Amino acid sequence: MNFTILMLNMMLKGAQSSKGGFWAGFVGFLSSILEGIYHIIPNYGVAVIIFTVLIRLVLLPLDLKSKKSMQKMNEIQPEVDKINQKYKNDPEKRNKKTMELYQKNKINPAGGCLPVLIQFPILIAMFSALRRISDAQIAQNAVQSFLWIKNIWAPDSPMVDIFGKRIAFFTGNWNGLFILPLLAGITSYYQIQLTNKQNTNAQANEQMGMMNTIMPIMSIWFCSMYTSAFSLYWVASNIFQIVYMIIYDRKNNKEKENTVVKEGANK
Repeated sequence: MNFTILMLNMMLKGAQSSKGGFWAGFVGFLSSILEGIYHIIPNYGVAVIIFTVLIRLVLLPLDLKSKKSMQKMNEIQPEVDKINQKYKNDPEKRNKKTMELYQKNKINPAGGCLPVLIQFPILIAMFSALRRISDAQIAQNAVQSFLWIKNIWAPDSPMVDIFGKRIAFFTGNWNGLFILPLLAGITSYYQIQLTNKQNTNAQANEQMGMMNTIMPIMSIWFCSMYTSAFSLYWVASNIFQIVYMIIYDRKNNKEKENTVVKEGANK
């Protein structure tokens, strides 16, 4: 839970920062990419989705590295469990033997976390870029429809109008149907389930139990508070990750099956 709150606080601070320098330049660079896509395809909803896919493709090598590291950790997990059981009353020796096992298999314990940490500044900058464009559009009272949403610069909700002002439920010029926040929660939950499925470390999955509940709820809350443009990014990013994880899982399982078949044929 602390991790989630920290992430959201970082996103808010990044979005509100007006300082110059490298960070402002990077945020401006991402903003210009989104604006460039919009000039080619004059619909911000479509532009945000394309923008999200492009960024996820750029980050794909880091995701792949993280998953390969997790896969190696899963492969030696039974041996780690044996060490934990054997030296459960000797933490110093348990840690020493575990590190020796990692070194023997050429595994970096932080290999799965480092790529994720590297992605954080990029994701925060993306949020800031979307927020910058949204603020500019809102200041101009701009209206940009997308599918069922009357204005993507306001939340996808039947409790706000097209300029984001609070209204009674489904009265006046309501803006949306609350579909994107719900999709954000559902896709966040499913993505976490896929991650847990790929991770055979039962202890780690148990520790993530609270996150499995909190993150989808936080996704719904966050996407109901901010613009539909940001919600589109969130949902598109989740769907991209889900598709990628399913493809990776299937390919990985197929490679394992081929390895088993080859080993059986060589016997």
